[in-house]
Order: sequence, then C-alpha cells, then structure tokens
Amino acid sequence: MIKKLQSLFGSFKQYKIDDTRKLSLDIILSNSSNRHSLEDRIEWLQQLFKWILADSYYQHTNKVPVVKIKFFLLLLDRNEIWKKNVCTLLQKTLLELSAIEFFCELGLPSQIGFIGEFGDKLMDKVLPRKPIGNQLGELLLNLFPEKQDTLWIASIDEVTLDKIFELFTEDNKIHFPHLLNDIEESLIYLVSQIVAIGLSPLIRKRIPHSKMTSLPFFSLSSHLDLYLKTKKQVAIDSSILNLELETAAYCELNILIGEAGKAVKEVYFHLDKFGVSIHLVYQLERLQYYLHRTIALLEINQSNIIPKKQIVLLTAELINQSLTQRSIKSLISGNVNLLFQKIVERTSKTGEHYIAQNSHEYWLMLRSALGGGLITSFTVYLKNLILLLPVTKFIIGSLGSLNYAGSFLLIQFSGFTLGTKQPASTASALAQKLELLERVEQVENVTDEIVMISRTQFVAVLGNLLAVIPAVLFINICYHFFVQKWIVDLHSAEHNLHSTDLFGPAIIYATFTGFLLWLSSVVSGWAENWFAFNNLHYLLSNNKKCKLILSKSGAVKLANFLENNISGIVANISLGFLLGLFPELLNFIGIPLHVLHVTLSTGAIAASIPSLGVGIFETALFWRSIIGLAAVGFINIFVSFSFAFFVAVRAKKISSIKRRLIYRSVMKRFLSRPASFFIPRN
Repeated sequence: MIKKLQSLFGSFKQYKIDDTRKLSLDIILSNSSNRHSLEDRIEWLQQLFKWILADSYYQHTNKVPVVKIKFFLLLLDRNEIWKKNVCTLLQKTLLELSAIEFFCELGLPSQIGFIGEFGDKLMDKVLPRKPIGNQLGELLLNLFPEKQDTLWIASIDEVTLDKIFELFTEDNKIHFPHLLNDIEESLIYLVSQIVAIGLSPLIRKRIPHSKMTSLPFFSLSSHLDLYLKTKKQVAIDSSILNLELETAAYCELNILIGEAGKAVKEVYFHLDKFGVSIHLVYQLERLQYYLHRTIALLEINQSNIIPKKQIVLLTAELINQSLTQRSIKSLISGNVNLLFQKIVERTSKTGEHYIAQNSHEYWLMLRSALGGGLITSFTVYLKNLILLLPVTKFIIGSLGSLNYAGSFLLIQFSGFTLGTKQPASTASALAQKLELLERVEQVENVTDEIVMISRTQFVAVLGNLLAVIPAVLFINICYHFFVQKWIVDLHSAEHNLHSTDLFGPAIIYATFTGFLLWLSSVVSGWAENWFAFNNLHYLLSNNKKCKLILSKSGAVKLANFLENNISGIVANISLGFLLGLFPELLNFIGIPLHVLHVTLSTGAIAASIPSLGVGIFETALFWRSIIGLAAVGFINIFVSFSFAFFVAVRAKKISSIKRRLIYRSVMKRFLSRPASFFIPRN
C-alpha cells in the first residue's frame, strides 16, 4: 500500500514537473517534423502556446505574447525547413478539426432553461474537462485559458496577421472548404434555434403582431435557405445575374435578422411594463446570443476576400463568451438582475408611501405608528399564550406565524404602520432617486430624501414604542385586577429580560431579524411582479366562476383589490412565517437562531416589569437590556435597509462615484444639522 502511494505521489510530482517545464523555441520548432497523429500535433501546439504565454500573466501585459509571435515568425522566415514543417503541421491539423461546435456552440447557452444551464455549469466545475478530440473550439479554449488572452489576440496588427495566415497558405491560396461548410451548417443550426425561440408562446405573445406569419422569425429559415442556394449557384456560375441574386438574398436576410432584433426589444419593453420571469429573460438572452452569432458568421461567409482581422476578432469574442458562459456568477447576474430590477421598482413604489415629505405627513406617520404599536401589544400577549401551550415546537412556530401574520395584516388594513417594515421599501425608493442622479446640483435633493427617510423611520419606530409600552402595561394591570395575577409569569419575565441583554446574543438575533425583514420585502416585490407578469387582474376580472359567485362588478373589485394590496398581503404573511416558523425550523436542524423584533421585544419587557417588581429598575441587567433593546432597534432597521439598498444599487447599476457623493453630502448635513434627521424643522 505504501509503495502504491509512493508511486502515485511520484507520478503526480512528475506530472507537475512536465506541466510547468518550459521548452525553448528552437527545441519546439525542431520537434515540428515528427508529429504525425492529430494528438501529437495538438500537443506540439500546446507546447508552442505555453512558450508564447509563459511571461504574459506574470508581467500583466498584452504586448509580450504579440512580441513572441513576431519573434516566432521571424525565426520561421530565416529557416525554410522549420517553416515548411510548421505549415504542414498547421494545415493538417486544421483540416482534421471540426469547427461546427466552435461556430454554433462555443460561448452559447447549451440548455433550454435557466435551471438546466445552472446545473450544467455546476457539473462543469466538478467533472473533469472534456478531451480536445477533433474539436477546434476545445483546442482554442485549451490554448487560451484566460480572458486576458482575448485582449492580445484582438491587438495583433495587420502585418503580423498576414504572416500568420501565410502559414495556412497552400499554393498561394488559403483553401479549407470544410470550414465554409461548417459555417453554413452552423448558420442552419443557429437560425433553427432563433425560429424555435422566437415563435415560442413565451416570446410570441409579448410581441404586438396579429399573426404568427407577420413575425420576422417565421420566414427566417426560408430566407437563409434561399441565400445558401444562391451562394452555391455563384460558386458554380459567377454570372452578374447570380451575383445580384446572391446580394439581394443576403440583404433580405440581414433585414429580417434586424427586424428579429427589434422584436426582441419589443419583448423587453413588455417586461418593463408587465413584469419578468427568470425563464423568459434566459430565453431572450439566448435569442440575442444566437442573433449576434448569426450576423457575425454571415459577414464572414459573404466576404469574397478572407477578412483576417474579422476572423481574429470573432475568435477572440467567442473565446471570451465561452469563458464568461462557464461562470456561474455571470449566468445568475445576467438572468436574475432584471428580475431584481423589477422587484426593486415595485418595492420602491411601496416605499414612497412610507416617506413623510413635510411636518403634516410626519405627524400623520406618528399617529399611524401609534395605532400599529397598539395592535402589537395584543400580539405580545397572544405570543405569550401560545408559548404556554403543551404542543410541539413546530405547532408553536406555526401558531406564532399565524399570530404575527394576522397582526401585521390587521395593521395594514387598519391603515396603521409597523416601523421595522419600512427600511427595505424606502431603500429601494432611494435607489430609484440615485438612478436619476446626473448633476452635482441634484446631490442635495437626494440628501433631502435621505433626511426625510431617516426621520420618518425614527418617528415610526418611536410611535410604535410609545403605544406598545402603555398598552401592554394597561392590559396587564386590567388582567391582574380581575384575576389577581400577572399575565407573564416570573420565569418568562426573566427570560424576556435576558433575551435583550447587551452582553448576550441579542446583536446576532437582531441581525438575523433584520435579514428576515428584508427578505419579506423581496418576497412581496416578487409577488407583485408575478401578479403583473401573469396578468392576474385580467384573468380574475374575466373569470366565469368569479363573475358567477361575486357578480361582474364584484370580480372587478376583487381584481382591483388584489392589484393594490397583493404586495402588502404577501409581505405581511411572509414576514409572519419568517418570524414565527423559520427560527423553529432552523433550531430543528441545529442552528440556534431566534427572532428579536424591537417592537415585540419592547412589549415583552414592558409586560415583564409588573411580574419582576419595581426593584428590577435598580439592577444592572435591566439597564443592559434597555440598552440592548435600543441596539436591537437600530440593527433591525440598519440591516434591513442595508440589504435592500445593496441589492437596489446593484440592480440599478448605480456607480460608486454617485454613492460616494451622497455619503459625503449626508455626513456634512448630519454634522451641520443633526436634529433634522429626527424632527422636521417646520
């Protein structure tokens, strides 16, 4: 066993030595004559490019590989034998390689759905890399493994390109008919994919055309077939008539592809108006990739003179696309970003209602928050009652979720406010304002917006706390008057006090709660996007069952009600279950996280004071808990706002320059007028 391990280690060590060993160029060129099989020739190419790229990554410059290529070509010009051997090797290799996969698959999505593509990329990270075989695409990816390789490839000058192409020249002609056939087959494949995606119901129904036959995708295949036939006819008989027919067919095909691109833009316009889905965005991304690749291949196929620079640029682009496509991060950001944009937009509309623009709205927010705190006081005691039930943790979590969700819904439909639900929505609204920031003069306007958000958030939380504390005490005193005991027993009261102890895990729990507050806003934004994307307003208002049960006007009222309130309903229900059931599920799998919500925790401590007695005010624990409670409130709001603002900024692609301008302006405003962040001036 030990000998086998030693042998394995020795083989691995030798592999590392062989892999990192650098051969001199003269040795590489001397070995070019004895390469007979395709595998040997590919190995020789790998050695050559290892020499070309040897110092480029270390020096972080694109000039090194180009200089080395020029030196390589200079040596070949001075040694005819080497040049002949290299030409023969390159020409044989290119003849035996298939370029179909290179032209129509490299850098393009390989699956019909987002989940399948994600799985493919995940497996690509885990499984061993495919062998090169006879695929030109795999060879190029092996020779150019880094994205920076595409930069120096694209920077090769015309003179050097001419000398490189000379290596593939035979009898003063670059003659590789199989490459032209591969391009034509690739075009057929690409156009078939474009037609299939473009005529799919998901795309077709979002383009304002009355008939399928009026769509540009419908006749794309027939136009391509006509173009390829005229191209072959010109190869047989290059008469003026045939050349004119070929040119006309090429122009019509290009016009049709341009119209297909416009149709894709129409679908994107529809998404901006009616909502998005990840699957639809993925299909649009695929469609755009296929259209772009088709245009590039058509230009090369139509050229009478080989467009050397164009071929090199296309090669660099395909390698770059392939390396990008292999990235899981790029897949997620490319397809999910648009969905998050819509979520941010819809959440920001809700957030605008949570910003008090003047003193009148400020005091209205205080009154609304007082009502929210009053309802929360009943939630506190109902939670305490649920904890006393002799049932499993799952049932307690489920009942707690219903308690929270019911309370939040009651607050919503009563027109009241729960302060901790605001940050995620107001952050999205702020990001919308930042997106419109174009001039330095507008920085002050955005700063004003931040000040208004800050004091609105302050008064909302303050109103909740000012109402919940006396309401909880009043209910407890009334209960004691009739029953002669306090609602919260001594053990529960001590637990409530310890839960917000500044020296305990309160900060961690408050951070976790802030994350859940943000997550509920994401769910609500997604729900509103889903409602719009599936056109549920139209479906509900025209549904026969709804009309039969509710009458026609009732069905319309239901559709209008859900359209205006779906975001709030989903936000409240999701937040209720996130606060009540989710922590119990985490505890079940061994993650001991609990919820600390500033309003609920304040109510719980207020309910505990009568049970603990007035002597509790003299203890250090009580005051640590009060300070911890203030920290919990700040962290709830800060974490929720930060998550929402981070996502909104990324979704809206707001530059770091804009963000820095705002940060400086806000700090300057706070140092000069700190009170304005809490109380309006008039």
